[in-house]
Amino acid sequence: MKYTVLVERYAQKQIMRLDKKVIPVIKAAIANLANNPRPRGAKKIKGEDAWRIRVRDYRIIYEIDDDTIIVTVVSVGHRKNIY
Repeated sequence: MKYTVLVERYAQKQIMRLDKKVIPVIKAAIANLANNPRPRGAKKIKGEDAWRIRVRDYRIIYEIDDDTIIVTVVSVGHRKNIY
């Protein structure tokens, strides 16, 4: 079952501000969430209905709605600034 991946406007802006070399890697990781929204290494964020995955020194924060089969990317940024 393939999920629909939505990237919020705020997250899109964050991605465009990243280093140009890491943007394709981040986009590939987001695209892979359609096939597996809980990949190896994904962790649930305590106290929230959100998950995070690591991509190099960056984090992708997203929410999963299993009822409607949608993954929504909420935030993307460097690990020291994201939380």
